[in-house]
Amino acid sequence: METHILIIVFASLFGAAFLKGLTGLGFMSICLPLISSFIDITIAIPLVILPSLASNVIVIAQTKRARESVRRFWPLYLSALPGLYVGVSLLHQTGNTVAKAVLGVMSISYSLYLLLNVSISVGNKYERFFNVPVGLVNGFLNGLTGTQFMPMLPYLISLQLHRDLLINAINVGFTISTLVLLALLGKFDFLSLHIIGISVTGIIPVSLGVYLGGKLRYHVSETRFRIAVLIILMILGINLILNR
Repeated sequence: METHILIIVFASLFGAAFLKGLTGLGFMSICLPLISSFIDITIAIPLVILPSLASNVIVIAQTKRARESVRRFWPLYLSALPGLYVGVSLLHQTGNTVAKAVLGVMSISYSLYLLLNVSISVGNKYERFFNVPVGLVNGFLNGLTGTQFMPMLPYLISLQLHRDLLINAINVGFTISTLVLLALLGKFDFLSLHIIGISVTGIIPVSLGVYLGGKLRYHVSETRFRIAVLIILMILGINLILNR
């Protein structure tokens, strides 16, 4: 990998982590569209997977409700696994073009969902009917594009969970899916020692970015900054669709 590409990758990892610490927006939702604008998405996904995994584990340790999340949402997490396999299989067959277009659409959808402050409420009695289909779709999109936020994030928000349980449930799901995705990327030959080495090194700028972003959070207008980031994410999504 050329030097200028490595600089772009590490700068993107730091920038996405910084924005996560500053605004609370998902690391993968920002990082993948950004890096995929410069390199093939089949390379971008393995590059960001270990830094993303590290950030998820840290959040789970902080919220300390992993057991409760697994006990309540195990059907959601388990049903994502076959979806992941199908998604990675399709990525292996179709390559960069389809995955970039889908990632672009997901980036735009995610941005609009947060910008418009969409409010959806799903009663707890319907939870058992939605867990499996949401998990399947989320797993498929995760395997195809590397991103994990749609539709799991809106679904869990719609259940109106306690804040700590919501954060933990999301990150437990992301962690389980990331571990399986890592194994599937190896099975379908998307991983190499060179890429793994870069991904491991990327944990350093990600940790620094989250820390600095969190420190700065109380000194800037988080709302305005968040809106600006989501607009940029929409532009990145449009660019991925048009230049796939």
